[in-house]
Amino acid sequence: MTPAAKDAQLDFVRLSAEEPSSLYFEQFLRDGFSAWPAFYQERFPGLRTWTGVSGLKESIRRLVNAGDDWQVLLASRSLSLVYLASSCMFRVCRNVLATDLSWPTYEQAVEAKARLTGNRITTIPLREHILCRDWTADDIANYLGGAFAAHQCDGLFLPAVDHLGIRLPIRKIVEQIRERSELRFTFIDAAQAFCHVPLGDSLAAADFIVAGSHKWMGAYLPTGIGLFGQRQTREMVERRMKGLRRMEPGDDPLLHFTEQLVAAELDGHSETANLNSLFACAGAAFHQLATDSAAAALQSGQSLAMVPRPSGDWIPRRPNASLRSQIVLFESQKSRSERACPELIRRAWLDSGCIVTGYPGGRARVSLPAKCAC
Repeated sequence: MTPAAKDAQLDFVRLSAEEPSSLYFEQFLRDGFSAWPAFYQERFPGLRTWTGVSGLKESIRRLVNAGDDWQVLLASRSLSLVYLASSCMFRVCRNVLATDLSWPTYEQAVEAKARLTGNRITTIPLREHILCRDWTADDIANYLGGAFAAHQCDGLFLPAVDHLGIRLPIRKIVEQIRERSELRFTFIDAAQAFCHVPLGDSLAAADFIVAGSHKWMGAYLPTGIGLFGQRQTREMVERRMKGLRRMEPGDDPLLHFTEQLVAAELDGHSETANLNSLFACAGAAFHQLATDSAAAALQSGQSLAMVPRPSGDWIPRRPNASLRSQIVLFESQKSRSERACPELIRRAWLDSGCIVTGYPGGRARVSLPAKCAC
């Protein structure tokens, strides 16, 4: 959790406890810290990074270098935005190409929407080609371009970076597909890419991008972040967004509330929304913009030898250099019968001073920070 996110979270808790019904609160939410009387600013200085909902959206646009015409959505969880993006995608697509690099929860949500709408997902195996055959960015783009045409797909769902560290060449993939086929909608999962790698390729190619604040952004508390702005599909997404001002069962209350707040159309009858994560998100955005830590992390060139490992049999399993990120997969060289379960893997690495995620088959995922301090 970044220091600014922590300060914002602590002072919002104090504000909630000491001034639960302040007359200034709605103005504060909409317009930010500067709209508060000096008395409140002195009492709750940790909230100085809050610039209102519109200000937070502008900060997120700046973080990814998106144009002013790109729209930003804020939700209580990124999965709500996956449902929204899937709903938009299957309005125009009948067969969406995906890969085995998708986060399982998101993949299940997209598949459920496909079934509900009478459409389908075509999943192409990719991970072992990348990890075992040293495929390059060009290899992947050519392969998926051919698969898209062969399976007669018309939509695309891909992670910009998968949870094991593979960074996909989004722009190249989309260019290869468009040379051979009609591509109606591109949905990019940037949960592992946001504030980790530049998102220029995704912005150039995607109709909808979903990310979150609690991973590489450093907010700790989860806020779902959605971005859209392509000329061909923007109006279609905006029409779907208009329904968010009329709360329906299953809708995300924070997404509903923030859209109403920006439009100055609060109806007073929506479900209560938990606002905590917004302030941590704003603090983390302030920190990222001040330090440009995402760019620094990519250029830092840390040595993997600095990563503390439980034993010498753990070696990095890295994709081709054109596909690398700051996530590194380590694999145990012990025989299959000796490889521990994921929980024991995690504990062994923790004992050596490194927090990892353990996976079956003797694999451990390490996220390298800017100064390689696991």
